[in-house]
Amino acid sequence: MSDLEIKFLAFRVYRSADKQAFSRLHELHVERIRRFVAFKVARPEEADEITSEVFFRAWEYMTSQKVDNLTAFLYKVARNIIADHYRKSKRTEPLTEERAAVTATPGSFIHDLEVHEEAEQLLTLMAGLKPEHREVLVMRYQDEMSIAEIAQVLDKNSNAVRVLLHRAKQAIKRQG
Repeated sequence: MSDLEIKFLAFRVYRSADKQAFSRLHELHVERIRRFVAFKVARPEEADEITSEVFFRAWEYMTSQKVDNLTAFLYKVARNIIADHYRKSKRTEPLTEERAAVTATPGSFIHDLEVHEEAEQLLTLMAGLKPEHREVLVMRYQDEMSIAEIAQVLDKNSNAVRVLLHRAKQAIKRQG
C-alpha cells in the first residue's frame, strides 16, 4: 500500500473515527510493531499486550489529532509504552531467542533449519550490541524504515541516525 493511501486512511480515522480505516491500518502495521516490541520485552505475552496497547493509544490519539507519518508515530508510541513497562517493572531488557522469533517462509526442512541456524547466529551477535544499536538495525533492515522515519521515531536528525547505523554495523563486524 502506498504512503498516500495510508495517509488517506489515517485522515479518515481522524476526520470521522472510521473503524474500518483503522482496522486496515492495524493490519498493515501490527506485525512490524509486534516484532519491534518482541525484541524489547522478555515474554511473548508481554509483547502481545504492549502491541495491543500501542494500537489502543493510536486510536485514541488519531481520532483527535492528525498524524502525518503513521509508521513513525506507531514506533514512537511503542517505544514510550516499552519505556513505561520497564519503569514499572524495573527490569532490564535482555534479548532472548524466544522473543526474537524470526519468521521464515515455509519450505523444506533443510531450508527451515538453515534459516533457524542463521537466526541464532544473528541473535547472538545482536545480544552483544547496545540497545540503541539493536533498535536502529531492526528498524532499518528488518522493518525497512527510511532514515527519515527512524530519525522521527528516535527524535534525532538524519545524520545522527546514519552515524548510529554506521556504528551499529561496525559493532557487528567487530563481533563477527
